Amino acid sequence: MEETSIENATGLSGVKFDAEDSSSDKLARLYELYEAGRYNDVLASVEADKFISSLAAGQLVIGNSYNQLGDKEKALSHWKKAIEISPLTYAAFINIGNYLYSTGNINEAILNWQTASTIMPENPALNLNLAHAYDRKGNRIKSTKYFEKYLKYETRVTSNEYVKVKHSIANLTAKVEFYAKKVEEFKLQRDLKTIAALYLKMIATYANLPSIYANIAEIFYFDKNYEKAFEFYQIVYLYFPCTTKILLEMANLCYLLGKKSYAYAYYKRAMQFLPEGTSHYTKVKLQLNVLSSVLNDPELIETHLQNARKAEAENEYEIAIDEYENYMILSESDNQDIQQKVDKFKLFVNPEPFVVSVLYSQIPDLMNKKKLSACIDVCDRIMKLATEHSKEVVYAMKCKAECKRIIIAREQFGV
Repeated sequence: MEETSIENATGLSGVKFDAEDSSSDKLARLYELYEAGRYNDVLASVEADKFISSLAAGQLVIGNSYNQLGDKEKALSHWKKAIEISPLTYAAFINIGNYLYSTGNINEAILNWQTASTIMPENPALNLNLAHAYDRKGNRIKSTKYFEKYLKYETRVTSNEYVKVKHSIANLTAKVEFYAKKVEEFKLQRDLKTIAALYLKMIATYANLPSIYANIAEIFYFDKNYEKAFEFYQIVYLYFPCTTKILLEMANLCYLLGKKSYAYAYYKRAMQFLPEGTSHYTKVKLQLNVLSSVLNDPELIETHLQNARKAEAENEYEIAIDEYENYMILSESDNQDIQQKVDKFKLFVNPEPFVVSVLYSQIPDLMNKKKLSACIDVCDRIMKLATEHSKEVVYAMKCKAECKRIIIAREQFGV
């Protein structure tokens, strides 16, 4: 299969400070010293002010200053202190990840960056770093996903990095469009072999094409190449939103391939989406009865737990979620520790809905307390992160407009 990947950039991007931190005059002064390259003056100022050193933002600027002075170990220590003071100090997680990546500890670096993504998923540096890291690990789907996020959230559209990534993706998507036109030509001839070859070229060119993976799976299924069909359906299931139909196809394929524990787990998942009394529901229930013997095979069940742990160690969180859930289904257990891991990894995989939900819940309180500027900032983040035309975006737009109206009224009429 042809391989075409987005070119690597020259290095990682760091994060200095959160803009909200500069609300303190003392912190603002420290940031000025830092930007001027007066790192020893930053450290001296913090040492003379115990209050600043007790803040997460203070520890962050100390860590950044030590980092600039070349003392990586002290920098790491202070970034960790910042997180101890405030677990939401996302910039510290990103910079710790950068340090770990520079020492060759790519898995721990990704873990820190993914943690940061649950706090500030729109941070461009974070998404760019994850894109490069997953590219290095050979996960083209996740790498492409984070390059796309970087382009979506980056505001410095004239930067060399942005132009480079945008140009690379534009070239790749142009190739995909060329192959797509060829597919339409061969569809008229019903040439499945050539169509399949073109589909494979498309995903080799650009990794994030869920419908193409599903199309390839269907062709392999039709050709009775069940192993390959399952492989491509599983990609859709793991990395993209998928339908109950795909779950059922995966279960059926696992049954045909003799992968009984997987078949049971996927049938069990699919069943919760099927209305009782339908023919599909009845068929799935019968299949579960046929496969129920797997519930009495502890060694087989244990392999799913082992697979999950291996995937977790390699930052393959989608696979880890799948296998941990398989294990819980097959062991019929309600393991809270495992469930917490699954929930955490689901946030890693798709943090935006979680962050939007948290921000959405903050608006009424900010409005009631007349914290209008803060409310506008929250609304802006919701509009950036949420699905277009969603109820959250509509609500945020209304609240932002109202906040601006009140601010203008205060300025003009002293209301």
